[in-house]
Amino acid sequence: MDGGATLGRGHVFPVQNYKKGARIWHRHPQLVWIGGVLEEDISFQTRRVRIRLEDDTTDEYDITSLEQLPFLRNPAFLVGKDDLTLLSYLHEPAVLHNLQVRFVNSNSIYTYCGIVLVAINPYADCSHIYREEIIQVYRGAGKSAREMDPHIFAVAEEAHFDMGAFGKSQSIIVSGESGAGKTVSAKFVMRYLASVAASKSKNGGRTSIEARVLASNPIMESIGNGKTIRNDNSSRFGKFIQINFCEQGRRIVGAEMKTYLLEKSRLVFQAPGERNYHIFYQLCAARNHPALKELHLGPCESYAYLTQGGDSRIPGVDDKADFEELLKALQLLGFDEKQISNVFRLLAGLLLLGNVHFENGESSSAVSSGSSQEISRLCSEMWEINEADLRVWLTRREIRAVNEVVTKPLTKNEAVRSRDALTKMLYAHLFGWLVDKINEALNEKDQSEGANRRRRPDRFIGVLDIYGFETFDVNSFEQFSINYANEKLQQQFNQHVFKLEQEEYIREEIEWVRVDFHDNQPAIDLIEGPVGMINLLDEQCKRLNGSDADWLSQLRNSVELKKNPQLAFPRVLSNDFIVRHFAADVTYSTEGFVEKNRDAIGEQLLDVVVASKFQFIRTVIGPAAVSNPAPGSTPGKRTTKKTVASQFRDSLKELMQVLCSTRPHYVRCIKPNDSKISFDFEPKRAIQQLRACGVLETVRISAAGFPSRYPYDEFARRYRVLYTKEAALWRDKPKQFAEVVCQRCLEEGKYAVGKTKIFLRTGQVAVLERVRLDTLAAAATMVQKTWKGFVARKKYETMRKSLLIVQASLKAFLAFRRIKYLQMHRAVIVMQSAVRGFLERRKYEKIRKAVIGIQAAFKAQRVRRYVEKLRYEKSAIAIQSAWRGYAVRREQIAKRKKVVMVQCAVRKWLAKRRLRELKIEARSVGHLQKLNTGLENKIIELQMRLDIANARTKEETEKLNSTSKDLEKTKATLAMMEDERLTLLEARHRVEVLQEEVERLETECDLKEAQRGGMETKMVDLQSRLEQMQSESGQAIAELKEQLEQARASQVSWESERSKMEAELNTERSARHALDSEVTAMREQLMKNVDLFESSTFQKKPSPKRNKDDDSSSRTTSNLSQLTGSFTAETMNGIPPTATSRGSPEALLDNMAITFEQLRMINDLRQRNEHCQRETERMKAILEASTLIETLDKKTSLKAFESIRVGELEGAYNRLKNDMERIVSGQNGATHSVFERIMEENERLRDEAVELRSMLSSHFERQSVAGSSGYRRSPRPDSGHCSGADSEDGSSGADLEEDLCIERQCRHLKNLAENLTRMLTNQNLEIERLQQQLRFSESQSSFRPSDCSLDEAVRGAHKQTQLLAQQNMDLNDKLTRQSEELAEARAQLRGYSGPLGLGEQEVCRGFSPAKSMLSSITTTDSDAVDGIGGRGDYYRRRRALPSEIEPPSSSSASTSGQSSVYHSLNTSLTSQWHWSHASTPTGKVSTPSTTSQFVYPPNVNTFYSLRDAMGNLLSQLARTLGLKAVTPTP
Repeated sequence: MDGGATLGRGHVFPVQNYKKGARIWHRHPQLVWIGGVLEEDISFQTRRVRIRLEDDTTDEYDITSLEQLPFLRNPAFLVGKDDLTLLSYLHEPAVLHNLQVRFVNSNSIYTYCGIVLVAINPYADCSHIYREEIIQVYRGAGKSAREMDPHIFAVAEEAHFDMGAFGKSQSIIVSGESGAGKTVSAKFVMRYLASVAASKSKNGGRTSIEARVLASNPIMESIGNGKTIRNDNSSRFGKFIQINFCEQGRRIVGAEMKTYLLEKSRLVFQAPGERNYHIFYQLCAARNHPALKELHLGPCESYAYLTQGGDSRIPGVDDKADFEELLKALQLLGFDEKQISNVFRLLAGLLLLGNVHFENGESSSAVSSGSSQEISRLCSEMWEINEADLRVWLTRREIRAVNEVVTKPLTKNEAVRSRDALTKMLYAHLFGWLVDKINEALNEKDQSEGANRRRRPDRFIGVLDIYGFETFDVNSFEQFSINYANEKLQQQFNQHVFKLEQEEYIREEIEWVRVDFHDNQPAIDLIEGPVGMINLLDEQCKRLNGSDADWLSQLRNSVELKKNPQLAFPRVLSNDFIVRHFAADVTYSTEGFVEKNRDAIGEQLLDVVVASKFQFIRTVIGPAAVSNPAPGSTPGKRTTKKTVASQFRDSLKELMQVLCSTRPHYVRCIKPNDSKISFDFEPKRAIQQLRACGVLETVRISAAGFPSRYPYDEFARRYRVLYTKEAALWRDKPKQFAEVVCQRCLEEGKYAVGKTKIFLRTGQVAVLERVRLDTLAAAATMVQKTWKGFVARKKYETMRKSLLIVQASLKAFLAFRRIKYLQMHRAVIVMQSAVRGFLERRKYEKIRKAVIGIQAAFKAQRVRRYVEKLRYEKSAIAIQSAWRGYAVRREQIAKRKKVVMVQCAVRKWLAKRRLRELKIEARSVGHLQKLNTGLENKIIELQMRLDIANARTKEETEKLNSTSKDLEKTKATLAMMEDERLTLLEARHRVEVLQEEVERLETECDLKEAQRGGMETKMVDLQSRLEQMQSESGQAIAELKEQLEQARASQVSWESERSKMEAELNTERSARHALDSEVTAMREQLMKNVDLFESSTFQKKPSPKRNKDDDSSSRTTSNLSQLTGSFTAETMNGIPPTATSRGSPEALLDNMAITFEQLRMINDLRQRNEHCQRETERMKAILEASTLIETLDKKTSLKAFESIRVGELEGAYNRLKNDMERIVSGQNGATHSVFERIMEENERLRDEAVELRSMLSSHFERQSVAGSSGYRRSPRPDSGHCSGADSEDGSSGADLEEDLCIERQCRHLKNLAENLTRMLTNQNLEIERLQQQLRFSESQSSFRPSDCSLDEAVRGAHKQTQLLAQQNMDLNDKLTRQSEELAEARAQLRGYSGPLGLGEQEVCRGFSPAKSMLSSITTTDSDAVDGIGGRGDYYRRRRALPSEIEPPSSSSASTSGQSSVYHSLNTSLTSQWHWSHASTPTGKVSTPSTTSQFVYPPNVNTFYSLRDAMGNLLSQLARTLGLKAVTPTP
């Protein structure tokens, strides 16, 4: 075969596919093929192709025909397919790349190639893909195994299924180079078959056949495998293991092994880096074993046969452990201790024989004196032969003529060859004897036909593990024989895959395109033909003086061989010849061919060994090995012995006959590299093997052909269930039946109808099998349904009849029992009435006495507490009155001093500012704008602070909510874990039940097997069913156990997470307790302040200045206080509100709940009313602000200001643009700073000019209106005709200055009104949010005593009170901060009112939005706090108390306007406080003195009443329950 031939080279692809950017393959010297991209389109006129390769190089080459176009690459989604026939483009680079991707990237060592499984040796531990679980996955898959991942188990399962389904023996042919993994693959095939077809019975206590089959592997590896340069465990012989099955093919009944061409030369010679057979190194490594101590073996370095290859160790191999495994295998196969000892004794003798050396003597060679000890031990201890005879015939040979015998002395080299020949002969006979003994152990005995007759196998699966194609630097007779065997196997493969395929298609008259393939028949004829190399070699061996040179001369001069193109000779004359094998051309050296083929040993030397007293050596050699003359024959004649080549040729013929009688399955092993690196792929080595083993041709033929075919009767018999309309069609017309079934189940073109067979493409058999199984399952379901229905109906009828009888009897019995029951019931009622009356009267007397005692103790204790409380309050009131008076006086004195100082400073500052303004206005108009800008920035900064505080509050609230949500999620997760744990416990219980069921089923099966001993066929069926049930149960149990382990692991992880969450929760609790303690301390301090506030210094008296709303609120509060007070008084006096709740703690708790509910309803109504008021005030403020803005917009000066401003900006922009371009183009970079200063000054002057022009425009318009009575009209300021006569009196300049100031303040007032409107809106939104949060907290913490116990109800009431106090304090702090900020803002607003050119009413109306906003903020905040029922009102009003405000005195109109504005603001702020005060005639607001009476807001009164009532209820409840008195914490 041409090694450079490429698969797919004859295929021509459309030229349209070769466009620029197309992905193609290009030949590479190292990588064989490399990917690339076309640099340009290819057409019919293209003669040169330019390619950009993956290594960023460019290559060009000429093309003369379309067949020279580069190969196209497959799409990316097809790369890595598990079957090479599925590729879109089938050619050599695609196949090589797909194998490399699967092997290197996916670590997949198996790939389908049609009917061939390609196995690549990974040189790594892949035991995980050969576990028992993987066997169970492929077990019973049948044809569906092809649909699963490629695996050696899939091939074994397919062979096993085909043998049982079609009743034909199968063979699995494993081939490949040395080191490709053939032995391991064959071993896994045997392991799989032994697992899926295990026999259940034991024969006389012997081990099962499957275990014996597997035990043969370590024995054959020890005596037949050795280390070579390419493989550490290379098989140096070929073997065909025939595993026999029963008639049904479900159970192994025996096995037989045949061996081919043992490499005997390895015993006496090893190349550097190689080893002898493993058995010798194992004996030396385990020389201290009890079974080997008598042999007195030494280390392997002390024997000449074991040291020729150098280092005798193999990395990762323990020879001592392998010897233990070998010993166990021998014992498992039935070898007794004596036989084992004899085998080791014979092998030890071979090692000693190798240490016998020779030296040249006077007439002949002789055994050297240094070898006397070895030969003496060999003859006396090991083999028990005559030492003198052995010494003689090792150095001499006897030649027999017709009537004479001549003794010829041997040279030293001839003596060495004689010694080596004896060694090889003995080892070969020992090897054959061990194989025979293994075969005897692997075959069952048929007791009915005699002990010496083997049971004839009905069906078998053969596993062929034979050496692969070999070529070395020096190739001899062994390589010639090995390659000859591979030629025969390749021919068989070709006949099965190619030649037989096409011939059968032609014979069946199926349309098929013939595919040319390489036929190696000429190479086989060259070797085994009538005038072939083997016959010529045998002829030389028959001659006494035959030699290698004569044989080579015959090859050169043979006329027949010269015509054969497979034979060649080197151009330089030598002793070599060349054979063109199917894989490659191999050069053989003729040296040693004749001697190795003759394989002769001196008859006298053989007689010496046969005459040994060691019986085992005679048994191993056997009588057939001795060439003694036949009785009565002529002297000199002896029996003819076949040569090694002839024996090998005959055994190959037998092997081919066996393989042809079976259905073959092919496994091609590939060696990826020669360095034994794990998962390393060398494309050159791989492509050589792919070309040699026919994988590439298989891809092509399998993709285009029909690999599956069945005879019509067999197909109809198996798939008759797929078409049932005509019942007898499958039997009468099987061909028509097959065509109908394929039309119904398969696609068009996926099958072909032949004359005698139906042909199916790849994968179609699996489709038919799947449809068949579905049909059978549906039919079985129908049968089961019908039968179960019949059984259920019969059972129902029987149960119905029985039930009627039972019902009749039961009804009679129940009627009788009912009468008896009524009689007893009447008697019992009379007795119970008497007994219960007596018990209830006695119980009532006891309760009455106990209640009277409790009431007496309770009333006494209540009186004592009341007296103590009065004493305590009297003392506290005295202390509080003194302290509060002192504190108030001190605070008022200090505050009055501070107010006076502030007023002085403010008045001084105002005077200075006025003087400064007058001076600045004379020079610059824009200075006032900068001052106003600073004040605006301060207001904006205050607003930003307020927003930041609100944002922080919101973030803290969101964090608290998220923490609570996380806690709820954690609780839900813990609940789910608990449910999962219960589920797992139930699953474990089910597993135990299933285990008990399995044990019960096993016991029943054993009983059935004992009862049905004579029914062999039925027993096999029951065994198969039992195996299936056990496997399913075992799988179910394993899955449940795995799920249980996973659940336990998850439970442990959840427990750990739960502990972490609990730790975090404890930390949060500790932090919360610390916060609670701080809050409690604050509450205590607040209560002290409240007690001080309730002293006699401050009495709650109505204010004469209440408005109507306050009066209504007071009436409502007083009514509620009276209602609460009466309820409290009744409760305190022990009078129950109803007759049914007398003295009941539950009734007290219900009253408390009603009180809380009433409080909540009152707060809701009040909040709604306040919300409506706020909205009304806000809308009024917005309306007034909009009115003010419209009024200001109507001013002519403002409109003129805007229009003039726009015109000035446009003109200035054009001028500045021209100036900038002129300056920048003509000057250097130093002009930029000058330019910036000019721009700033220009901007300032422009603003002043615009203001002045707008003001003058408005002024002259007013003058023109005023002068319409007859005076002359003044010219406009922008007309250029303004004269100085108009301003002679000076009044015009003052008016202009005043108008200018008014204009500025008007614009600023407009902006301020807009800002205050926005601030009011935001404040309303904030109040709404706080109220919603309050309602939510109240709904979450609502107090319902009817839903909980008494203790929980008490704690709930305390918690409700604490929550109200906490919210009161929080809002109090917030209100204090806002009041302080508003006070600062009010102080800053004093300077913003001035002569605006409006009337006093307009000024007041203009400031009304600010007044409304400030008043609404104050009232809203105070109401929000009061709505909670808080008690921080006193402190809040004291901090926000307005100080004495006096407007600056001035005789000007602006001063009077300011005074009115200040007065309106002061009035709006101080009107919120119910102090009794007197206004001075000058408009000042005096501060409250110590004698002023402060009046509580209505909500505070309500809170006090409810608090007192609730405290009384809690105290009474605690005393009723006998608890310790608890004072509610505010």
